[in-house]
Amino acid sequence: MSRVVAVIDNSAAARPVLTTARAISVVLGGATEAVHVLENGDETARAMADSAGVELRTLSGDPAEALADVVSEEDVLALVLGTHGRLSGRRRAGHLALDIAGRTDKPVVAVPPETRPPERLQKVLVAMEGSPGKRRALLRSIALSTSAGLEIVIVHVDEEIPSFNDQVQYESETYAHEFFARHLIGAPEVTLELRIGVPAEEVLAAAESTGVDLIAVGWPHTTDPSRGAVAREILDRSPVPVLLVAIV
Repeated sequence: MSRVVAVIDNSAAARPVLTTARAISVVLGGATEAVHVLENGDETARAMADSAGVELRTLSGDPAEALADVVSEEDVLALVLGTHGRLSGRRRAGHLALDIAGRTDKPVVAVPPETRPPERLQKVLVAMEGSPGKRRALLRSIALSTSAGLEIVIVHVDEEIPSFNDQVQYESETYAHEFFARHLIGAPEVTLELRIGVPAEEVLAAAESTGVDLIAVGWPHTTDPSRGAVAREILDRSPVPVLLVAIV
């Protein structure tokens, strides 16, 4: 059976990770499994998994390597994990999620420890970049079914006012509607927001104003150390889970 894997630790931060994973499982049509990489036992992690009614699998070794192996398993649909650093703040939030997202083309969802995710996803914000290839990857990554009933908010940000901003909006909106009409017959209408400003700032502002449950943003598969600046900023500051989408 296909699975969405929740990566949990021995803290209360496991609860929102498990809740998010179950909500993602409903959308993707898979079961929910929890995994815990052993460092100081598994008592709290096991209690959290039992409380959520989710089976727990324990792993050992380097967390990044162990989780890369998990997400590579054929029946794993997505990986969900918390964003707090393992080294008492000496690493940026979500460093492990970004590491795993850079190794797989499957969705990786990073969950802030303070978030209160709903039991069921209702509204998703897609931070859409300009090229058709990037748009396609972001939209397909959500893997919606018509029964999921999600409301989609697409945010397209320009850093300055373009000469023909009506054309930019028309192109983005046309592509989004064509994609959903072709692949997701019966899906709800897509809302497009065209914004001008700093991309991460505008995406986070749109997420707050529209009350979304999840933000989907691209994560490029390159060796460039400056890659994904917008995704990093969103991950650092987002109050809701962030879906990292592989952009090859």
